[in-house]
Amino acid sequence: MKFFLCLSVLILIVSACSQESDQVTENSKVDVSNTTTYAAKMADLDKKLRSQPDDIPLLLQSANLALENYDYPKALADAARAFRLDSNKVETKLIYALSIINKSNRSVSDIRRARDYFQNIIKEMPDNPKAMIGLANTYVLQQDFDEARNWIDKTLEIAPKFFDAHVLQGSIYKVLAAALTGDDGSESLSRVYMDSAIQTYSRVCQYHPDRPETYMQLGILYQQSDNRNCIDQFYSAVQLSPGNLDFMYALAYAYSLFDQERKAMSVYKEMQDLDSSYSEAFCQMGQIYQKKYNELDSALTMYREVISIDPNHVDAYVNMGVIYEAQQQNTNALKSYAKALVILPEDRSPFMSLRDFSANQNLARVYADELQKKL
Repeated sequence: MKFFLCLSVLILIVSACSQESDQVTENSKVDVSNTTTYAAKMADLDKKLRSQPDDIPLLLQSANLALENYDYPKALADAARAFRLDSNKVETKLIYALSIINKSNRSVSDIRRARDYFQNIIKEMPDNPKAMIGLANTYVLQQDFDEARNWIDKTLEIAPKFFDAHVLQGSIYKVLAAALTGDDGSESLSRVYMDSAIQTYSRVCQYHPDRPETYMQLGILYQQSDNRNCIDQFYSAVQLSPGNLDFMYALAYAYSLFDQERKAMSVYKEMQDLDSSYSEAFCQMGQIYQKKYNELDSALTMYREVISIDPNHVDAYVNMGVIYEAQQQNTNALKSYAKALVILPEDRSPFMSLRDFSANQNLARVYADELQKKL
């Protein structure tokens, strides 16, 4: 299975978590990986809001906290209520506009509406970096990268270390690089954009060394460039956010990608101990047993664990079929391939893209056909 992370989105939508200036105060710091802290803070705010449902500062505080922790539905609900109560206040419009562009199902009209709010805020407060980057983001979402970069440059003139500005800039380079990959005659330009993305995220890590998600983005870029520096970046993310399974998975996968399988297996084992329902930790360990060490029985044990957690894990069934076939257990091999083929696309593992799912089912079909011809 190819490396997959929900975190590796093409465009990192800005939230309200960035500081107003280049300095970060202790009060504004929020550990996005500390879900327990977030849950406790939000529970306290919800308790206050139950007794004061129309308290605008409380609603904005709640929406802002939700944005900081990527809880976008909650952010939108509280920001929308605050906006209905007072649509003229700058902070209310700002948080509401940020919540709109972070909607998972945002429409073209949502983007335009948010753009109008950001433009209105900038007229009142020309040096508001959040509004400026929010506006830049609306242009990105409309594929107008030139105008987006224009607003990013303006933001960096007044706030040279503004987190969201650098992240959005890096995201644009990343999208442009991806768009040109595989295009005849554009590989050199794609490489330039990828290098620019790496340089931008490296700069963000220097300016904001306590943000694990930034190391993750940088690690993904290095990995896409087949550069073993990705290991150091993923390791930094794990050190900053211990116990984050997505970060640990990225590190373990990078270890195996660059021939450090024992280290990879150590991390996968730690993940299994932390969360026995994280199926991919078992699947990847199974693939190492199978394809690196040829320890087929150990691999089967891992794959059986995978399908006990996720009965629709097509990758595990295909790999099991290959092992059974190697062990001349042809009936079991055909059964495994058949199980892979009856899985519906909408029921596939959340770790697997539709493209990889289709590729794995095609493999199961080919392997099954070839085996039946031998019998």
